[in-house]
This record gives sequence, structure tokens and C-alpha cells, in this order.
Amino acid sequence: MTDILQTILESGAILVIDPTVIQTNPDDFLDHYGHILDVIALVAKGKSGFTFYQSNSAPRDKTNGVFFHSFCTIADNMGIKVDAIVNSYSDNFLSQNADFQVVSSDGATISSFACPSQESFSRYLASISYEVAHYPIDGLILDDLMLPNKKTCFCDRCRRLFASKWNIERDFSFEYLESKDLLTNWNDERSTYINQTLKEVTDTVKGLKNIDISIIMKTDKETESLIGSHDHFGQNIVELAKITSNLILHVNPWSEISPSKTDPGYQQLLTSLSVLSEYSGTGIKPSLYFWNITTPEKVETAIQLKDDLKAEKLYIDSSLPHDFTKRRTINLGF
Repeated sequence: MTDILQTILESGAILVIDPTVIQTNPDDFLDHYGHILDVIALVAKGKSGFTFYQSNSAPRDKTNGVFFHSFCTIADNMGIKVDAIVNSYSDNFLSQNADFQVVSSDGATISSFACPSQESFSRYLASISYEVAHYPIDGLILDDLMLPNKKTCFCDRCRRLFASKWNIERDFSFEYLESKDLLTNWNDERSTYINQTLKEVTDTVKGLKNIDISIIMKTDKETESLIGSHDHFGQNIVELAKITSNLILHVNPWSEISPSKTDPGYQQLLTSLSVLSEYSGTGIKPSLYFWNITTPEKVETAIQLKDDLKAEKLYIDSSLPHDFTKRRTINLGF
């Protein structure tokens, strides 16, 4: 692991550190790598729903409860910039609460995600972001600000809100919406919740300090890449760009990236993301995010894609979340 971290840092990419995945002591890490670091990305709130600092809003991780606080403070003293990552609707803790549970079209409860239609969650995420922004950070990154897949959320609240607007029976399914040509309206409704949360977080944080706020969008070939973000995850790139121009594309989170730029799969990937040019008039400043970068060859491919797409920044997480298989299954709708 040490060798690949060195390669990532020397490449100029921004390393992402989640203390539950890369278990390291901030002092030891910065003593070893601090001399080659300009920017680091640190997870402040994990997918578990627990924070890595003392929060007055969210529960704190028992094992890594001071990690973000310590790492961020030391890095600032060393002149290293910090981007803070806050996991949004991916929240194992809140997903256990009946008021926040996400439900699929067939009535099954989706664990690991909280329902975006709950206005109280928007306020909750904004308060956490506000706390994180008090730290000496250069930017705030929101991950998983999305629906888990295209056949969610069909909880009672989401169905009631939509049914009253379109004058249909509350007990509807995804297939019903398809048959009645209501799917476009449904997808627009879902994206409204995402936009409202992003705006609440942005307004709250900007009231404290003027830092960049970015949102991560998962762009995988299994979910129709960037153009599938709206239908699958409720992320409308045009509407999101009206709130923030900083979009981070998480490239092929559920599929292997091509081993080199000469591989046919690389050209297919490049073509699928070239749709970004269609949004040039919106002022979007795209960056890229990869995880599971375990070899120097994969680092080179990620850098090449950044250059080919003229992306602003490149974020790399060398590992995978411990529950990767479960999250892949949820996001692909299996």
C-alpha cells in the first residue's frame, strides 16, 4: 500500500483518505509524506453516518472520532490544503430510522441510504457541513448526494407527495409510472430533492466562508455514464450546475478502468464522458475521482483521462469501501 500511495502523491493527484479504509495515524502519515503534499482530501463524515470529529449534530465514530480534527489541524499548520468529504444520503445510521428509510418500487427497504425527501435531512446535512467548514479547509465535497438507484424512493412520503401533485393513487410502482408516461415527471421530482439539499448546504456554508463546494456524480458504464445520472440517481447536471459549478465525476466506480489509453475500453470511456462538452456554457468545472487505484499503470490511466477531458483536479482513493459489493448491488439496482 505504501508504494502506491507514494506513486499517487508524486503524480500530483489528490489522495483521498478515509480512516476506516486507510488506517493510519495523522502524525505518522504527515511525517512520511508531508514533504510531497500540497493538497489532501479527508473524509469528515463516513458512509456509516458517523463523523471523524466531535460533532454536535451527528454521532461520532468511536474508533476514529478525532481523525479529521487532528489530521486537518496538523496539515494546516504544515501549509497543506485540505478538501473535506462529507458523505450525504449514504448513511447507515439514519437509514435504520423508520422516518428516513428508503423503499424500492417493490416495497423492499434499502439499507445504507436515507430518503432525500425529508426536509429535516437537508437541515441535518447543512449543520454537519457548517461544522466541517469551521475547520481550515479549502473545499467541501459532498459524496452520495443522490438516490441509491432508479427504482427508489417509493416510501409513503415520496409517493404521497407525487400522487397529490399528479392526481394518481398513492400505491403506484415504477412500472405504473412507465405505463402512464409519468417517469419523466417522477425523475424530475426526485432531482428536486437533491437540488434543494445541495442549495441548503451551499447557502449555509457560504454564509460562513467562501469555499468551493463540489458534488460527486457516479458515472459508470452500467448506469449509462453521465447521461444516466438523472434517471438512475436523481442528479440533474444542468440544475446542479446552477447551484455549484464544481462537479466531480466518479469514474467507473462499479467497473474496472482500462489498463492503458491504448485499450479499446479507454476510448469508449473517453467517448462516454465527452458529453461534458455539451455543458460548456453552464460554467461547469469538472474534476475526476477514482477509487481502487492499486497499480502505477492505473494511476497513469487516470492522469491521461484527466488530461484528455481537461479536468480541473484528480482525486484518487487507492482502496474500496469495505461494503463495496453491497453498495454496488444497491446502486446497480440488482
